[in-house]
Amino acid sequence: MDKRYSEVTRMGTYNCDQKKIAKLSGLLQVTQEAGRQQMAIQRPSYEELQAKGQALMLSRLDLAVYDTVYFDEPITVSSWPCEAVRATFPRMYLIERDGKPVVEVSSQWALVEMETRKILKADEADFSNFTNGEYKELFKGKFKIPRGLELKEMGKHMVSYSDLDYNGHMNNTFYADMLCDCIPELADATHRVDTLRIHYSKEAPLGDLITIMGCCTEEGKYIFRTVKSTGETNIEAEITLAGL
Repeated sequence: MDKRYSEVTRMGTYNCDQKKIAKLSGLLQVTQEAGRQQMAIQRPSYEELQAKGQALMLSRLDLAVYDTVYFDEPITVSSWPCEAVRATFPRMYLIERDGKPVVEVSSQWALVEMETRKILKADEADFSNFTNGEYKELFKGKFKIPRGLELKEMGKHMVSYSDLDYNGHMNNTFYADMLCDCIPELADATHRVDTLRIHYSKEAPLGDLITIMGCCTEEGKYIFRTVKSTGETNIEAEITLAGL
């Protein structure tokens, strides 16, 4: 029997663009909310981890859009954890419409002791109540920015109150909006996001000034590296587009 958590929902006005197409951030938010609900049902919940001084931090995420998701159409969103490997806690997400997959997301998380910043291994955590499912690698290998690729400054972003989640730093889904703001084809409403690959390196707290470095390759891939005010790498990402 399939025990993965699923819910039927719709993309709201705040999650869609001028073409009534789901924004990248909206896809990330609706899928991660399904993951939070799965944890709340099977336990421990995210809030129970927080009460123990622990938090799941997103390390890597890959996303593939197989078909356009539109405003206010019924979609089924599912999420399931996968077997942990050493200090990595994988999780999958799926959006379906009329029984067919339209978005898939694979992700890798770290469980962190908030006070000491210690990364916990799988045998130091108890997720035995969770029903694990199969992990699917959407793309071959881990995303890395190609060596020698020249990145230019594309903008800056001050981490403000509206960026924060209850971990006290910029929410991982908001990086999607920040990066998409640097892609003119999205603002021109000629394209939508097709794929996302992102590696989260260092979190950004309130007041941090992030510098967005990036370029568009000859293949049409948007490559980004964001840098904290300390000079540390914040995230690295790749976004590809599909024409409308």
